[in-house]
Amino acid sequence: MVTARDIYKAATENALPISIGLLACDTVYLLRKYQVHLSKMNGESNTSLEATLTTLNNTINNTINDYTSGFTEEGKSSLQENEIVQVLGKSYFLPEDKDLFEEDVESFLWFSYRRNFRAIGGTQFTSDRGWGCMLRCIQMLYSHTLIRHNFSRDWRWKYCPVYNAILRDFLDDPNGLYSIQQIAKAGCSAGKDVGTWFGPNTAAQSIRVLSEFHKDLNLNVQVVMDNFMCIEDIVFFSTSEEEGDWIPLLLIIPLRLGLSECNNIYMEPIKMCFELPQSIGAVGGRPNSAFYFIGYQGDKLLYLDPHVTQESLSPDSINLDNIPDKTYHTRKVDLLPWEQLDPSIALGFYCQTRDSFDELCGELQEDITSGASSLFEMAEKRPSYMTPPSRHPNEKRPENYSAEYEDLNTEDAVDTDSDGFEIISNS
Repeated sequence: MVTARDIYKAATENALPISIGLLACDTVYLLRKYQVHLSKMNGESNTSLEATLTTLNNTINNTINDYTSGFTEEGKSSLQENEIVQVLGKSYFLPEDKDLFEEDVESFLWFSYRRNFRAIGGTQFTSDRGWGCMLRCIQMLYSHTLIRHNFSRDWRWKYCPVYNAILRDFLDDPNGLYSIQQIAKAGCSAGKDVGTWFGPNTAAQSIRVLSEFHKDLNLNVQVVMDNFMCIEDIVFFSTSEEEGDWIPLLLIIPLRLGLSECNNIYMEPIKMCFELPQSIGAVGGRPNSAFYFIGYQGDKLLYLDPHVTQESLSPDSINLDNIPDKTYHTRKVDLLPWEQLDPSIALGFYCQTRDSFDELCGELQEDITSGASSLFEMAEKRPSYMTPPSRHPNEKRPENYSAEYEDLNTEDAVDTDSDGFEIISNS
């Protein structure tokens, strides 16, 4: 958390007016005090006002962090030489492999805060600064999935029509398939107002919903719920109804690695996930900040940081057949110490073939979901109490369907804040 001393130093060394810094400090304090007051009130609280206060609080904090980033290096680490760094199934030894490592990092699409884009429908938001970092992270994860889907893990940044089309879908355009506007609106169906923070699970669910409108992509997005993965159900949804062919799969697994901090027993299994060839990274972060994790070095996680505010590219003012893309790539990465990691995180895996999925399941069962450090549960077959999968949710259930599930509470079947995946925010 940025302190008054940090702000004073920012003011004197970075030309930030002291009056603005102190006003920001006072505002944050009053906002927090008023939020505590709201939480203690009896009766219905003003959720809209709380959401506004939270957004303003986050915006102020991120503004101060931007000013102080040059001299407050707490929590940031540099890559170490003479050590291996893992990046989604690939290993690089520094400094010998520095160029290869940087080319790999630079080939990821990097989405950060943008300003002056078209307002998100029904709101006045023309920037996602202060609240959209998790949305930018899920954009990075999904865009890398599409690059892997259309090319391979070995693809390196260069212009081509397919790459340009992928980037086009993520521009800050209300008509873009995976734009900040579309993801924010998709989150509304999960109870997240535009301008409020998303957790990893809601971000994943938003991408899953949007992928349903892109059927010609031939990509199946599945989000594991309640820390339980049923292989039979994943295969069901990843097999075409007509031909029985495998549909390439993006599997997202939201996890909770502790209550207020990550349990150390999960560190090695999480690192192992980044070593798997199917890994496409993870979205998570630390309180008040979301990151896109792409690997690790030692006991620290490697990430791309969305907390840089850039000017939005207006689709009306650029050549959409050759998008100027330099601001969508970076060689800058940071390391997050394990002890600073927020316990809410979502892992991503891409399986282009059934064999790849079977190999992933084998690796997960052997190293990731076994023993005391198991990250989540896996089962080959669906338990009898679970609802049978259906490609048509509104269709009539078969006559021999067991009604056991009817007696269970299904209010939490669609997750919002109750699972703890949404608390990468105020602390």
